[in-house]
Amino acid sequence: MGILTRKFHALAVLSLLCVPTWAVAGIIGSKHDLSIDGSYQVCVQCHTPHSASTQDGLKDAPLWNRLITNLDAFIPYASPTMTEICPTRPSGISLACLSCHDGSGGGAVVGTDQHVLVNPPKVANAPNGGGVNGAGCLKCHLNGGGYSPKLTLMGGPDLRNDHPISMSYPAANSNYNNPPDPTKGWVDLKLFAGKVECPTCHAVHDPTNVPFLRISAGGSTLCLRCHNK
Repeated sequence: MGILTRKFHALAVLSLLCVPTWAVAGIIGSKHDLSIDGSYQVCVQCHTPHSASTQDGLKDAPLWNRLITNLDAFIPYASPTMTEICPTRPSGISLACLSCHDGSGGGAVVGTDQHVLVNPPKVANAPNGGGVNGAGCLKCHLNGGGYSPKLTLMGGPDLRNDHPISMSYPAANSNYNNPPDPTKGWVDLKLFAGKVECPTCHAVHDPTNVPFLRISAGGSTLCLRCHNK
């Protein structure tokens, strides 16, 4: 299937989901493209137009097509120098990311159906492939089921060695720069209801700055936007 045809199919699905066309254009061919051939199966790996997840947190994600068995299986980051606390259960916007990036090798820790799609027979654009050895699965997994060594950004469920998420931005701490909007953050670096979340730093639809960073990490630019050190 040619690239133009693939994009046409993907955009056709997006028109039904009311998703900006630039979103899928960035995903096609990127590491977030879990379809087999980059066709209209791109969006449905994460989103579904019908029968989306109704789990706490995940129900707030846009028509989310994935489940987490145990929403309380995560171990949050903690430090004696922090003025804010990360909750045991991450916020919905970060749970959406963790429904894939749980680091459990297919949900062995978080839950055996962590990668199971919601009501797959009812999803009009169900993904191709299936099972640990499905063609789509092998983009992330080895033949034995474990994650590929190339995938170094598996966050949870143990989040103690990752950047804090779902915590209120420490605006009162002089070690941090105050954002122009205390609720939404900066124009190009986002806060979500005043909290630091996975997509604060990562733009899941834009692979321009590896790994899906909202702004370049060169010269610690991304870090210094928040950290005043």
